[in-house]
Amino acid sequence: MSTSDNCGCCAGVSPLTPADETQPPGQPALALRVGTHGRFRQSMLADLADEPALEALTTRASDDPAIALLDSWAAVLDLLSFYQERIGNENYLRTASERRSVLELARAIGYELRPGVAASTWLAFTLETAPGAPLETRIDSGARAQSVPGQDETAQTFETLEAIDAKVRWNALPVVAAESVLPRMGLRTIYLAGTATRLQPGDALLIIGDERGKDPGNENWDFRRVARLTLLPELG
Repeated sequence: MSTSDNCGCCAGVSPLTPADETQPPGQPALALRVGTHGRFRQSMLADLADEPALEALTTRASDDPAIALLDSWAAVLDLLSFYQERIGNENYLRTASERRSVLELARAIGYELRPGVAASTWLAFTLETAPGAPLETRIDSGARAQSVPGQDETAQTFETLEAIDAKVRWNALPVVAAESVLPRMGLRTIYLAGTATRLQPGDALLIIGDERGKDPGNENWDFRRVARLTLLPELG
């Protein structure tokens, strides 16, 4: 009886599946495909001669019905192995790419993802004062304004939430440049006047409310350690 070792019809063809699934540590994605279309096809061709019932099938031409059937199954296996790899990657936090996967993994330990929060800002519009320009206009909701990015930053786009009636004479109205932000329990940011504080990351801050100054037993105080310092531009 002819076998794949002595018939010669599979010369140069060896089984290539399943592929090695050893996963090196620290990879951004897992390689879990046991084979591809070409590898599955070659493996099935190499196994043909080991089947006694198919010993008379010596052709390996692609237009032969039997070989074409193997080619079709190789395509099916290629598709299944692709999706199996994607499903496997979604089972781990490091390699998951779908938000739903991360959500379900977090829920497995009793954690819920926090909803996304859009950034907001105050916009001030200045109307054109050239001769012939309209003295007033209406700025519809959804009007876009783009920030001017600094070095290594990306411009951010903002949209107005409601329609605005703008008038040229309002150009002279000053914009509120600053608003006092008093420290309170739970805040993670504190604003200090001036830059001569000599604070450095890692320094400790003890924040004491007026109530504590009057009553040593009052709990209106907090301790924080500086994580990051940001210099804000001077506001007029």
